[in-house]
Amino acid sequence: MRKLSILSLLLCLYLNAFSQQLSHFSQYMLNGFLVNPALAGSENYGDVKTGYRNQWAGIEGAPESYYLTAHMPIGKMNLNTTATSVPYRGRTGSRALLQNYTKKETVQPQPHHGAGFTVVTDKAGALKRTDVGLTYAYHLPLTKELKMSAGLSGGVSVYKVDEQGLQLTDPNDPTFTGGNYNRVKPNITAGVLLYTKRFFVGTSSTQLLQDELSTRFNGEESHLASSRAHHYLMGGYKVVVTPKLSVLPSVMVKYASPAPTSVDVNLKLLYYDKVWLGGSYRQNSTPVILGGINLSNLLQVGYAYDVPARGMDKIGGGAHEVVLGILVNNRGRIFSPSDFW
Repeated sequence: MRKLSILSLLLCLYLNAFSQQLSHFSQYMLNGFLVNPALAGSENYGDVKTGYRNQWAGIEGAPESYYLTAHMPIGKMNLNTTATSVPYRGRTGSRALLQNYTKKETVQPQPHHGAGFTVVTDKAGALKRTDVGLTYAYHLPLTKELKMSAGLSGGVSVYKVDEQGLQLTDPNDPTFTGGNYNRVKPNITAGVLLYTKRFFVGTSSTQLLQDELSTRFNGEESHLASSRAHHYLMGGYKVVVTPKLSVLPSVMVKYASPAPTSVDVNLKLLYYDKVWLGGSYRQNSTPVILGGINLSNLLQVGYAYDVPARGMDKIGGGAHEVVLGILVNNRGRIFSPSDFW
């Protein structure tokens, strides 16, 4: 019975970590679709992104996260308007770049739809969680400049604890061998977004169902953890300093009870719509160094390095995060996509 209690405690610790606190990506401004389904279809092309994050480099069993997302517009007729884009590279450096964000729209945009999917996996030691979701969004123009969208994502969260991955004193202990913990729970995410060419503000909530996670030991039901809803508030603004240089401040606030509210403040400098550098600071945390390049109107790469906390640099490095973006069917040859965020 004591051994079963130990196993129950291990499962409880693992599952609480993953159900109450979802993974946090430092480059969320490159892929806000991860937390807000209202972004689906906001661009003029299919937006495919994949990312990888290693939380504490050099430490065995440290948390890892990776994802694949894709979304695209449906029925979007005016390909000259988009939530985030700037003109393609050939026009960069001319007055056209500045005018793209200052001129008034002359044509009333029409409503359109968006669709997409997300696959996100978090892994730490013996625990693995995978979230899979399908997304729909509706975009409604409020004026010629301002648009509003609402999105809904539905899917499942798969929790798995591989007992073979636990460090045991006696690897032949029958209490711990020959089995895995597997649970599948439904998951719903909802969000809304207001945006123009110059700014955006949105809010979203994930894990809205807040299911209980439990298992059975010796025929008895044992409560392990409860999934907590995560609430996000995001906003950003694009300041065009010159036809070659833009400044992009943004902020994200996240709340998930009982954890304290976290605030991320970001600042990026975008040069020639091609190279960008920036920094991020999270409340009560360490700074993040950001950088990236738009290789073409098809590919973009982003990198983030979370500076390790004091003392952690002696046992392991900071967090490394890489994002690769692919712009599918980019007929407008848009060169700098969601870097606006």
